[in-house]
Amino acid sequence: MSRAITISEERVLSDFERLSKKRKKEVADFITYLKVKEEIEATKEIMSDKDFLKNIMAGDEDFKAEF
Repeated sequence: MSRAITISEERVLSDFERLSKKRKKEVADFITYLKVKEEIEATKEIMSDKDFLKNIMAGDEDFKAEF
């Protein structure tokens, strides 16, 4: 059985403060990696929805036509 994971931001920040400078950089790099990965996944999700993509493109054309 899986157990629910509770994330304590205070604990994460406290643990982070105890790390060496080198480890803090590794954590920062990993957070950047996760952020980019999440953005790419969101983009892929949008790109896979053909109707949504079609509406975005139509909106873009409408915007260009106004200016």
